Amino acid sequence: MKTRLISALLACMMLASLTACANEEPGKTPDESTVQTTENVTTEETTEETTEPVAELAFNSEVLSDLGMTYPNIANKRGELIDFGMPSGGVAYIFENGFGYIWGPDDIDWDPELKNGDPYPVPPKDENGNYDFSNFSLPNPQVECSAIITSSADNLFLGLTDALHISEIEEIYGISHIETGESGEFGNFCSTFTYEDKTIAVFTTEKEWITPNAIVTIEMT
Repeated sequence: MKTRLISALLACMMLASLTACANEEPGKTPDESTVQTTENVTTEETTEETTEPVAELAFNSEVLSDLGMTYPNIANKRGELIDFGMPSGGVAYIFENGFGYIWGPDDIDWDPELKNGDPYPVPPKDENGNYDFSNFSLPNPQVECSAIITSSADNLFLGLTDALHISEIEEIYGISHIETGESGEFGNFCSTFTYEDKTIAVFTTEKEWITPNAIVTIEMT
């Protein structure tokens, strides 16, 4: 009886072992029962194309707003006096945040010590080579500015990046062309326009073609 019980117990143990082996996949160890899968993710790089902003083509009437102002008012608006010029018919005072503002010889309070018989005295320079305007002759504070000069036409014609014909300047910027003639002052030719009650003269090297770096003068009509 005891021998039969032991035989039956051994048979059960062998049956359990055979069942476990049958449940395992061929070629795999028990440690390989858990399989991890890695999902491949493809990332696409996108490049955003940026375009340079296009400057608006517009007439900068703000430049003209200084005409008719006195020297003290322009100085308060445009900042420090940094340079000067001597166009025919006057002296141009150039400010750090503005342009050249012209007064005629009779509109300037000449300093007798600076004048020394010369029509346009040059101010002395400091140790850094900058003009010292502390004693420079300035316009009469009661006399209004008669003209403005700028060395860059694109200060007036906003968005001007290439040469344009005077007909295009008229159409785009809304000013009227009067005439174009030869000039020996700031260029080979001078094209004259009108805008409201102002006269605009643009000095160019090529007849009837306006470039961004053309010199411009503006006067009251």
